[in-house]
Amino acid sequence: MKIGFISDIHGYPQRFKSAMELLKDADVVLCAGDVLYHGPRNPILEGYNPQGLIEEFKNNQKELIIARGNCDAEVDLMVLEYPVFTPVVFYEKDGVRFMVNHGHEYNDDEIKMMIDRFKIDVMVLGHTHIRRFEKYKDSVIINPGSISVPKGDGIPSFAYYEDGYIVFVNLNNGEIIEKNKI
Repeated sequence: MKIGFISDIHGYPQRFKSAMELLKDADVVLCAGDVLYHGPRNPILEGYNPQGLIEEFKNNQKELIIARGNCDAEVDLMVLEYPVFTPVVFYEKDGVRFMVNHGHEYNDDEIKMMIDRFKIDVMVLGHTHIRRFEKYKDSVIINPGSISVPKGDGIPSFAYYEDGYIVFVNLNNGEIIEKNKI
């Protein structure tokens, strides 16, 4: 089983296409939101093209499940023609429970409470554009970083779960940044 994680696409079609190509062998890709709009805090970089991203979504053949982010406006989601209705997504495969949330509405204590309440193995967050791997009891909290507008070390990244590991990947070259056992 391989589950991909992306977040904070923010309207960059080539970045999305590259991530999906690198995740072509994943069973599903879970997205922690912020799909089309760049947001008021993010710079508009070369390659920003929300209309082009809409086309990439239409051409995408991989199962993609998206939690709504703070920059995902209703009008944007109408033109996306893709289901992005809820800020929280649950996914389970082979007994591993995933929860996806953009991460802007809850503090860490609330996130941990949800992990306990819903018996989550892997909590996937976005919003900060910074990679995160944190163990919490028998679970982990991760943020794959942003594939388009990375913060922190500036490396655009995504992640995946496979064989009990969370693996973070550099989008620019496909190399593993770090690999953590859950």
